[in-house]
Amino acid sequence: MTDGSWLLLKGDPDRVRVPGTTEIPGHRQRVSRIRCPRCAWEPGRNDLWMCLCLHIWNTFDTRGVCPGCGRKWAETQCLRCAQWSPHDDWYDDERDSSA
Repeated sequence: MTDGSWLLLKGDPDRVRVPGTTEIPGHRQRVSRIRCPRCAWEPGRNDLWMCLCLHIWNTFDTRGVCPGCGRKWAETQCLRCAQWSPHDDWYDDERDSSA
C-alpha cells in the first residue's frame, strides 16, 4: 500500500465479526433489508414520506404508522419508481451469507 494505511487482522479474514458478538456454529444471523418490491430500490435513513396529516417522517422507522396521527399505511409509494406496494412487502428478511 502506498498511502501508508495498513489493515491488521488476526486469524482468517473471512471470519472477522463485530466485537461483542458471539458465534454459534452453523447459525446464520437474520438480516432485514428494506427495499421496493417493484424496483428493488433501498431507502436510506434520510428518505422521508408525508402522511395525509402532513407529518413528515421515515415510514420504515415505524413500520408504516404515522407518529403524527397514528394512521397505519397499508401501502407505501416508492420514491424512485413511484409505484405503490403493500408496506409489509418492503421488508425482505434473508439469511446473512457472510456470517
